[in-house]
Amino acid sequence: MPDCQFASPFRRAPRRGSAAPARVAEKHRFLAFPPLVVALLMCNMGAIVAGADPWPSVATFPARISLMSFRFLSLAAATVLLSASLAAAQPKPAGPAAPAAPAAAPGDPAAAPGDPVVARINGTELHRSDVVSAQESLPPQVQQMPLEQIYPQLLDQMITQELIIQNARKQKLQDDPEVKKRMAQIEDRVVGDVWLKHEVDKVATDQRLHADYDKFAKEHSTEQVKASHILVGTEAEAKSVIADLNKGGDFAAIAKKRSTDPGKDNGGDLGWFSREDMVPAFANAAFALTKGQYTKTPVQTQFGWHVIKLEDRRTQAPPSFEQAEPELKNAIAHDVVAAKVKEMKAAANVQTFGLDGTPTPALSLAPADK
Repeated sequence: MPDCQFASPFRRAPRRGSAAPARVAEKHRFLAFPPLVVALLMCNMGAIVAGADPWPSVATFPARISLMSFRFLSLAAATVLLSASLAAAQPKPAGPAAPAAPAAAPGDPAAAPGDPVVARINGTELHRSDVVSAQESLPPQVQQMPLEQIYPQLLDQMITQELIIQNARKQKLQDDPEVKKRMAQIEDRVVGDVWLKHEVDKVATDQRLHADYDKFAKEHSTEQVKASHILVGTEAEAKSVIADLNKGGDFAAIAKKRSTDPGKDNGGDLGWFSREDMVPAFANAAFALTKGQYTKTPVQTQFGWHVIKLEDRRTQAPPSFEQAEPELKNAIAHDVVAAKVKEMKAAANVQTFGLDGTPTPALSLAPADK
């Protein structure tokens, strides 16, 4: 597979005296200019000729992937390095926006509102929506950049890609056995993904999601308390603190004077916490108090002896349905896929062979993890 070493002339060494860590300087060593991007794109296309798969697994692509998005998957791979260069480049004075297209004659596709033609390559038109689709295939940090900022470079790469496609089709490579084999593999992955999505959608109904959310909300409605404490080294000292409190002493003042806890300067305030946030002995004592009450006997933990005062109590609301919905859908999808895989394995007639092609004992096909 090509190793892209020919791109080395387009690298630059880190600037002298740069305060950036070496790994950051290395990450942004590529210059943002067309020769590098074109060279890397050629390397990427060379991977195809070498027999490697330059595309990521299509199994992770949305089922609704458009033809135009697919055509520019290899473009996206080449533009990743371009996007890193853009992000690393020093800010420059804002230049003029992309030049406005000349006035189009009536009936010209470029006159269509909202989705004008942005390029014609041997009669094939690219629209603004195609540029947007190409940007959406780039990494998240690049998707957040203004389209105008990367438009010239991105359009140039799209034109390059279209020229490559046109020349490949002139040679009838769409009929090449290797192309057909790869397209069949891609189709198998997408068909499998769509089938799984349909199976999950049958179960992940609105009614099921809301029912699961009700259970989720109960499990995630957490009781919390706000408390303060005074930490001392011995039980006798803790009893002495309690005696001072019984005489009307101010809890915060005593904490500042006698506690050994680092938070003594703010009166021993621990803020809000749930039962699971504290060691059991401390949590049990704190949650057993009523608002304004302090422990009448010292509480021992591995940190020392505590006198605890409960300031307030509340129930923390669970995440909203909208916030929890992705997690709920993922849980349903996991269960559905696991059940379907177990069902298919149980019904399948599977024969296995060794690496040399000789038959091997039937494997015990373990069901998917629950």
